[in-house]
Parts: sequence; structure tokens; C-alpha cells
Amino acid sequence: MGRSLFICFFIFFTTLFRPSGTRAQSVVIDSLNTIIDNPGATNGERIEAMYKLSRILSMNRQSGKAMKMAKEALELSYPEKDKKYSAITHALLGYLYYQQDSIALAFQAIDSAQWYASRTEDKIVKGRVLSQKGWLENMVGNPDKDYEYMLEALRLFEGEEAFIHQTIIYHRLAAIHAYWKDPEKQKYYTNLCLDAALKSDDPDAITNAYLSMGNSYLNRFRKAPGQRQLLDSSKYYNRLILELNESKRKHITVPTTEGIAALNMANLYYEFYPLAYKDSARVYLDRAINVGRESDYPDIIVNSYGILSEYARKEGDYDQAEKLLNMAMTEISSNSKSDAQLKMRIAGALSRVAEDSGDNAKALKYYKQYMTFDKEFFDEEKLSITQKLEAQYQSEKKELALAAARQETAFTKKLNRYYLILIIAGLLALFFLFRSYHFKLKASQQKQLLLTGERNEAKLQASLKAEETARLEAERELMQERLDRLEKELLAGTLQVEEKNTLLQDLREKLNALDSNDPLHRQLNRLISKNYEVDKGYDDIKAEFAEIHPEFIAGLQEKAENKLTRLDLKYCSYILMGLTNKEIAIKLNVTPKSIRMARYRLKQKLKLQKDDNLDQFISDQGSRPDTAV
Repeated sequence: MGRSLFICFFIFFTTLFRPSGTRAQSVVIDSLNTIIDNPGATNGERIEAMYKLSRILSMNRQSGKAMKMAKEALELSYPEKDKKYSAITHALLGYLYYQQDSIALAFQAIDSAQWYASRTEDKIVKGRVLSQKGWLENMVGNPDKDYEYMLEALRLFEGEEAFIHQTIIYHRLAAIHAYWKDPEKQKYYTNLCLDAALKSDDPDAITNAYLSMGNSYLNRFRKAPGQRQLLDSSKYYNRLILELNESKRKHITVPTTEGIAALNMANLYYEFYPLAYKDSARVYLDRAINVGRESDYPDIIVNSYGILSEYARKEGDYDQAEKLLNMAMTEISSNSKSDAQLKMRIAGALSRVAEDSGDNAKALKYYKQYMTFDKEFFDEEKLSITQKLEAQYQSEKKELALAAARQETAFTKKLNRYYLILIIAGLLALFFLFRSYHFKLKASQQKQLLLTGERNEAKLQASLKAEETARLEAERELMQERLDRLEKELLAGTLQVEEKNTLLQDLREKLNALDSNDPLHRQLNRLISKNYEVDKGYDDIKAEFAEIHPEFIAGLQEKAENKLTRLDLKYCSYILMGLTNKEIAIKLNVTPKSIRMARYRLKQKLKLQKDDNLDQFISDQGSRPDTAV
């Protein structure tokens, strides 16, 4: 009986961690009250102090005072801009409502805590609320959800100094893996629990981590009984709890861990050591009973009496075993928080002791008590299960509603994204249409300007051409006028020359009658010959001007775009008459080199290529039908 009763008790504590106690808490309570009553303290500091004090009152089983304190803290939290205080206070109310068996109200409070936690940036508060939500789910039989929430809370704690909250979560994760019979995972989370507790330097957190370490080594020893060092390690950590409680008694607010550690040590001696170690177990059991009475926790007392009864039964002292179990029954019955399950187990143990002693009548009597307590426990469990199922149903209903809301939100966001994409696409299309219209309009305007410019240029060209034609016509008329004047002058000169030549001929005939040796004769003869040469030069000039026609000059100017000078036209005229460079140089009294340079400039002005023949080009211009005399 002792072993089965103890094991159930141990799992209860390591999984739920519901300690209580009043001993050695006056220092902590006084410091919290000082903060609450301090007018200079901020609202946030007062709320945190009230939160901790409410937890302690709840652990002391002063649920009324704890609830009142929590509601006062909640009223103070509402005006605060940062909603983290409202979040942690609602989470506390969820814990307190569950202690009062108001599971529906507990879930409502936790839902409110999550709502407020979503409106703060404090990751530690978010993690604390998730941890409390997981704890409540575990209480109604959803350890998987608890596990999920705890891992999510740990992710929020990453990079934050939340060692106390981390050690509580690691402790619960280790307990869950112990329940799932996974010692390796239990060991992993137990080590993390101890590491976080030591970093926090909080005595309560450290004793809790030591308790988890002792349980981890014990579970591993049960799977490998040959490794005795595992059992020694379990004893070692339980002793550390007892030593820490001795040295830090004034600073530990969870004295029940001392009772649990003492009870664990007694059970280790009972389960794994010979009967001769009874005295060692008795020392720890006495300590556990004292802690149970001081902390008003009858479960520790009942389990201690249960182990003592098992020792008496092993020794064959059934009367002592029955007496001890009856003392346990008295302890649990006199307590206002009596537990039908513990009564049922005590009655069952009494029935077995009576049966072992051969007193069947007494065994039947105790068995009837066992059935009575079993029915009472069944009724309590039925009510509890009904409440848990209702709470679970409401929780799942809310989860489904939240999931549906999340899906609807996701769908709405997706739809909004599509609408946004369509709007953007429409705006882009309008933009490109506008830009296209703008470009077309601009292109049309530029085209219109270009056409206008071309028309104006054409008009200008036509005007220039008309002016050039008029100028050329004026030059042609001027040249024709000069040519007519020259022809008249030539005609007059010709007549004069003919008369002069007649006179000279007469003079030559008379001169021939004179003596040819006479110097005067020779002198006069030279004068007459020179006069004939002058006439010859005059004939040449006459021929030159006769060859120069206005049509020839106009054609050259047109080819050169009116860039030819009078001297250039004179060069062209001499070339047309077939004179060589040297002859032209003599006539113009210049060097032949100057004539070559003049020919090169003429080719450029007339746009002739390097290989084109200037003489041939001028000859072709002069032989055109429209240039004929």
C-alpha cells in the first residue's frame, strides 16, 4: 500500500506543483505589503507585488483573500497604457478560479489574459500567459496542448532573462515525460530546469529543480536497477532540498517541497533498503509530518503514516499498522480540505491489513468504508469530469471559432491582396494608357511642327531659289548688257582698225617707194608691224569675249551653289577657250602655281571628285545645247 500511495502522491506534486504553506513567509509577505502600501511605488510595481501576494495567499489556502487581492490588482491594471499588467492579473484569476473549481470562469479569465497579452510587446508576459493557459489545459486532461503552449512560451523567452518562468516550464515538461515514461527526455528537461533555476538564484526555483532532478534519477533507476549510482543521485538531490530549506528558510515561500523531499527520502529507504533502515526512514517521516502540519497539507501527513503503516505490516504488527492508518484517516477527516480519494485509499489499506491479520469482519467493515468513499470520490470525479468536459468543450469551441476566424482573416487578407493587385494593375493600365496618349499627342504635335517646319523650309527654299533666279537673271541681263556694249565697242573698234589698217597699208605702199636702207624706213616699218601685233591681240580679246555667254556662267553658278567669284568665272572662260595653265598665267600676269591652286579650288566649289577632269567638265558645260551661241 505504501508504495502505491506514495507514487501517486509524488506524481501529483511534480506535475501540478500546488504547494502551500505559511511558515517562514513573513519576510516575503512583509516586503510585498511594504511595496503595496508605499505611496511612492508605481502602479506597475504595486500590481506585481499584489500578484505575488495573491499567489502566496492562495498557496496558504486563503482563497477569499487571494481573490480579493487579485481583483484589486486588476482594477489598478486597467488605466495602465501597457496591457501586460491586465494580462498577468487575468492569468492569476484563471489560476484562482480553478482552485475554487470554477473551471469555466478559469478559462474565461485565461482568454482575457491572452487578449490583453496580444496588446503588449512584453515577450515575458506573453510567455507567462501561454504557460498558464497550458497549465489549465493540463488540468482538464489536455497534456498535449499544455506541451504545445509550453514550447511556444519557451520560444518567447529566448533572449530574455526569464529564468524563473523557464525553470517552472522545464519542470512541467520533465514531469510530463516522466508520465509518458520517457526518461531520456525527462533527464534533458530536468537538466535545463536546474540550469535555469541556478541562473535565477531563487531558492524556490532551485528547490523545485532539485525535486525534478531527484525524480529523474529515480525513474532512470527503476528502468536500470543495477545502476545503484542513480539511486544515490536521487537521494543526493532530495538531501540538497532539505539542506537548502535549512539555510534559506526565511526566503523560501514553498516549504511543501521540504515535506515532499523528506517523504521521498523515507520512501527510498522503504522501497530499496532492508527493514533495518527503518530508523533512517522514520527520521525523514517525522520531518515530513511536521512540515505537513505546519503547511496545513494533510496529503504529506497521510502518506507519511502510510509508509509507517507499511513498515509495521512488514514486521507483522497489524495492530500498529491499523492504528497508524486510523491516525491518517483522522488527519484527513479533520481537515477542511478532506480528499475522498485519500480516504478511499486509507480504507482500502485498512481492509487489506485486517484481511492479513485474519479479521474478516473488520476487513469487510473497512471494505464497506472503502466503497462509501469510492462512491463519494466517484461523484466528485464525475462532477469534476463534467466541469472539465464542459470547459474542454468550450475551449475546443473557442479554438474552432478562433481557427475559423483566422481562416476568415487569412481569406480576407488574401482577397484584399487580390483586390489590391487588381487596383494596382488597373492604375498601371490607366497610367500606361495616359502615357501612350501623351506620347501619341506629343508625337503628333512634333510631327505637325516638323511638317510646319518643312513647309516653312520649302517656302524659304522656294523664296531663296526665286531670289537666286532673279539675281542670276539680273546678272545675266547685266552681262548681256555688258556683252552688247562690248560688241558695240568691238564693232566700233573694228571699223576704226579697218580704217587704220587702210591708212597703214597706204603708208606701207608709199614707204616701199623709199630707200629700204634708210633708218627712218626701218623705224616706220617696225611701227607698222607692231601695230599689226596690237590688232592681233585685239582680235584675241574679241574672240575671248565672244566665247563667254551668260548661259555658260549661269550653269557654272548653279553647280557651285553661287560660290564662284568673277575671277573664278574668268579662269573657267580661259579653260573653255582651251588655254593652258602657262598661257592663262601669262594673260593674268600670275605664276603657274597660282593657276594650279585656282583649279583645285574650282574643283571643290563645283563638287568634283579627285579623279574628275576639270577641263572636260567645263568643256561639257560649254557644249550644252542651251549654251550654244
